[in-house]
Amino acid sequence: MAIGDIIVGLDVGASKVSCVIGQVNKFNEIEVIGYGLSPNSGIKKGRIIDPQVVANSIKKSVSDAEEIAQISANSVYANIKGMNVRIEKVYMESEVEKPDDGLSINDIYGLFSKVQLSTNLNKGEQIIDILPHEYRINGRVYKEEPVGAFCKNFGMEVEVIIANGDYIEEIQKSLRLAGLKLDGLIIETLATSNIVLMSEEKDIGVLLVDIGAGHTDISVYKNSKLEFYYTIPVGGDHITNDIALTFNISTEEAEKLKRQYNLAMQAMITNNHDIKLTTKMSSESESIIKCSDIVQVIEARVKEIYQIIKKIIRDNSLNNKIECMVITGQGISNIVGAEELAMLILKINQVRVCSPKLINIIKPQHTTVFGMVRYIASLGANKHVNSDVEIITEMTFKERILDGLKSVREKIKLNNSKDKKEKRNRKMEEEE
Repeated sequence: MAIGDIIVGLDVGASKVSCVIGQVNKFNEIEVIGYGLSPNSGIKKGRIIDPQVVANSIKKSVSDAEEIAQISANSVYANIKGMNVRIEKVYMESEVEKPDDGLSINDIYGLFSKVQLSTNLNKGEQIIDILPHEYRINGRVYKEEPVGAFCKNFGMEVEVIIANGDYIEEIQKSLRLAGLKLDGLIIETLATSNIVLMSEEKDIGVLLVDIGAGHTDISVYKNSKLEFYYTIPVGGDHITNDIALTFNISTEEAEKLKRQYNLAMQAMITNNHDIKLTTKMSSESESIIKCSDIVQVIEARVKEIYQIIKKIIRDNSLNNKIECMVITGQGISNIVGAEELAMLILKINQVRVCSPKLINIIKPQHTTVFGMVRYIASLGANKHVNSDVEIITEMTFKERILDGLKSVREKIKLNNSKDKKEKRNRKMEEEE
């Protein structure tokens, strides 16, 4: 990418829509120049159930970001979760067009096209990305594009990211209602891993668990390659709902209690004191419980999430590919003991929590979308990734003076016209 290029990223989630506008600075890094956040209630279980509600949230989030960045966005990149994508691993070989000149970027792009044409797609599915893992030339393996290498043929191993056609139509409809076009879809794990994972973890084998409000993303990376990606419809809001239903209290009070007694294990309680609750009865009656009762509910739901993950890992034969685990996301990263409980249930010795608060961005709610913008920028100069934007320029002092004089002249002209009309009317009245 070139200095000054602008990318608009959009994280469309179950509870909020966040937008980040990034610009490439002189150090070839992404600088955040605008950001926006808006609540969203138009998505349930990974499906857009109300496109207009989602569109309104998108419009508000993007508008706030535009105001800060002083630009007008016409297109955006959006995220897509694991429940709406599948990954197909492909290895393909091709001949080099001009062996004496070495492997060219056109040879590589030509093989990308062959991969696209040869991939089997179900009805409505679309390829949204092709992730090259390695190149093979004369028995040697290259991680980067081996442009210039002398060879007659070469091979390429890739992961083809295939999206559900119905979801693509849903998100495009919401964007159209918001007055925007879709630049592309980015699978969420690529955005998150770009922020929270270390290269060493991706290499040795890492289980990335990103727990949001309504969903949990499960990813496995091995040898720096995305091996597995899936989303389950359970998240931090389910813990809040469990507390609200168990003790018959409001969701707002349940959320406060979850944050106040944020322990994943009852064994970690040091002072099991009483808690006075205001129930949702018509008489606004009060009840007394122990703080261990709250923690018990939290522990039960966190255990359930981990047990679902354990089954998914087992069913997909991923155990031997995982050496460590990273937990992130606002749904659970603030709950103390989440890593210890993960060690007990998943039998993984190296577990760490990467809280969004530890990431140097504007707000924790922008973690995913900031990762998206950084990932898109990392695609390199060989791909066009710029969003369609218009720069809003402020008027200079001279322009403001001229604009003010123009307004004054128009007012004088209008007043003169009114005076002439009034004089004509008075003259006509006098003649009558």
